[in-house]
Amino acid sequence: MKVFSLMFSAVLMFLCISLLPATPVQAGMIGTDEAVSAQQQTNDRAKIDAFLGQSQVQDEMRTMGVDPATARARVQALTNEEAAQLAQKMDSVPAGGNISSTDFIIILLVIILVAIVL
Repeated sequence: MKVFSLMFSAVLMFLCISLLPATPVQAGMIGTDEAVSAQQQTNDRAKIDAFLGQSQVQDEMRTMGVDPATARARVQALTNEEAAQLAQKMDSVPAGGNISSTDFIIILLVIILVAIVL
């Protein structure tokens, strides 16, 4: 009886192991483009957040009736493409903080529009 029980247990264990679904595992290299893209997205959002953290920008937003905390939350809700476009626009302004009034208004309007839409 013990032999039968032992054989039955062995066959049952073999069936359980053999019936387990074999899930395919796929390992792959992360491409340089993917790694750089992820880092760029983080940098874009950090750059926009740093811009919104400036006291001059916050004062200007308050005069336009936009809460700076709300604007920051809305910027975090931007898609990666929108954040990249906004960061690129910020990069295209002249160095030294010499932003023309047109560029400054465009950046603020984008932020305000995003705040209104979302």
